[in-house]
Amino acid sequence: MNIPPASRADGPAQALEDQLERLPAEPGVYQMIDAGRQVLYVGKAVDLRSRVRSYFQSSRVHQWRTDAMVERVVEIRTIIVKNEVEALLLECNLIKQHKPPFNVRLKDDKKYPFLKVTLGEPFPRVIFTRTVVQDGGRYYGPFTNAGVLRDSIELIRRVFPLRTCKQDIGIKYRRPCLQYHIKRCMAPCAFLQTEQEYNAIVGDVLLFLEGRHDVLVRRLEGQMRQASEGLAFEHAGRLRDRIADLKRVMARQEVVWRSQIDMDLIAGAHGQGVSAVEIFFVRGGKLIGQEHFIVEGTQGRDPGHIFSQFLAQFYAQGARIPKEIMVETAIADAPENERALSGMRGNRVRIVVPWRGQRADYMRKVKRNAEQHLADFLSKTSVAAERAALALEELAAGLNLPALPQRIECFDISHVQGTNVVGSMVVFEDGCPSKSEYRRFKIQGAEKNDDFANMAQMLRRRLRYLDPNQAAGGAMPGREKKFARRPSLLLIDGGRGQLSAIGDVLREMDLVALPVVALAKQFEEVYLPDEAEPVLFARNSPALHLIQRIRDEAHRFAVTYHRTLRGKGQVASALDDLRGVGPARRKTLVEKFGSASAVRRASVSQLETVPGISPALARSIHDSLQDPTIDLAVQGRD
Repeated sequence: MNIPPASRADGPAQALEDQLERLPAEPGVYQMIDAGRQVLYVGKAVDLRSRVRSYFQSSRVHQWRTDAMVERVVEIRTIIVKNEVEALLLECNLIKQHKPPFNVRLKDDKKYPFLKVTLGEPFPRVIFTRTVVQDGGRYYGPFTNAGVLRDSIELIRRVFPLRTCKQDIGIKYRRPCLQYHIKRCMAPCAFLQTEQEYNAIVGDVLLFLEGRHDVLVRRLEGQMRQASEGLAFEHAGRLRDRIADLKRVMARQEVVWRSQIDMDLIAGAHGQGVSAVEIFFVRGGKLIGQEHFIVEGTQGRDPGHIFSQFLAQFYAQGARIPKEIMVETAIADAPENERALSGMRGNRVRIVVPWRGQRADYMRKVKRNAEQHLADFLSKTSVAAERAALALEELAAGLNLPALPQRIECFDISHVQGTNVVGSMVVFEDGCPSKSEYRRFKIQGAEKNDDFANMAQMLRRRLRYLDPNQAAGGAMPGREKKFARRPSLLLIDGGRGQLSAIGDVLREMDLVALPVVALAKQFEEVYLPDEAEPVLFARNSPALHLIQRIRDEAHRFAVTYHRTLRGKGQVASALDDLRGVGPARRKTLVEKFGSASAVRRASVSQLETVPGISPALARSIHDSLQDPTIDLAVQGRD
């Protein structure tokens, strides 16, 4: 065994050797850990013992990235799973959670949106979502452009009359809404459409989303002829319009080849440590869509390994898996990936590489798109980096900072007349937002309309984590360890008053050397401690634009949190104060009777029919609600 040199002949080396000897010969996921408890790499294997031990064999030739990783490993964690599907899903979740530096990572600074057909509920809807859950729904995506997805949903709702409301359909009569009158819904809530008729339209939507447009048009044309022969001319007219819309969509689709098989075509372009991966979605021989994704951590990786990792992460997050996946080059562990994807799909999935002919020619088109998207990404990244560097240099010069403000922390307070007082902290590193380090503060103690005191409390609570003893002592909560990093600049939303309050906090905590400035909104003046005159940047100054952006982001973050707390405080009714009725029972009562007023009108026997309500509790609820002084209207908690 080739144990890492850094730990050879000492305790950690022996512990690692013992771990390698005890590895199970079973399928699962492994994590490589360094001395600082950071996860360096996450991988999956059919045989954990064979795969993990291969990293430490002196006779095996590795890439330089692998050798660099192995030198830092002091611990290996393994998780045994039942099969390759579980291993693939677990591997992807751990990569997303830990963001290991030696893994290829699908860039995920946000949750990609999906189109969801809510098949798990009666009278399904088509909705926009960023969360994939196993609730019986069918998901299409992910999409990189939320605007395009919203346009697609709007097209579906215009062509197919599905409901958009969240009402419980079929329980009680509801008056048809505007969607019915503009022919966007056939009002199943008013019993004007049966569930069977509604589900037939849902089936048409699924055909549309899966690219079976020819089949769908033929079916609708048959229904239109039947409606016309039955003298249902209004219905036939609606079907005619739906067919026309579908044919317009079909006219924009490119015929790739005559084969009717469903497939995804995947190619990539690589450079500067990132890759752009392009996917063309082909259904029934027609190109129905395309997406591109940026993949990080690819420096020194061969394309086969990059595509292997991409396939696992892309399809594990909920994307529809076609029968055939065509990749521009052979991928690592292709049989293992095929088995895992086949298990997720429920039947055989083939991963193929086109070497010649029409498929190879079309794959070159996919690759050209990937190269264009990589060039665009690198260009935008380079321009953004140059602008940020220029803004930081100008900011450092204008504020007489000792160095470039690589880490800027900005703070803001939000409240309404001293109620629901909250604060926000946003972090910008190298001129870009670091959203994982944003923090929200609920101001403690008696709420008051004193921005100076509120700001001082928030800064005191944040800056206490700069205590080197506490930061090094290990007692700090894991998610707050980032707080121990010293900011290069504190930016306060306010004027001289806020700056004075913060100065008192810095002197109290012996942090007077920490640079701090305040940005006043009215004239965009920048105030410095102990300076009589404010600093005025030019209106077109990159430095001013940067601190304005940071200030506005802190304000947005604080206001959003304040509105959330204020909204929660305004949802209260008399049902909240009933003894023995918690949130679950309260929800069940309202769902059963429709409103708090209806619960009051219910008899004891009717209350007893509600699941979880005993006869004694039903009597208690009934008696309590008969008090004429109780107001069932929504009221505030303040």
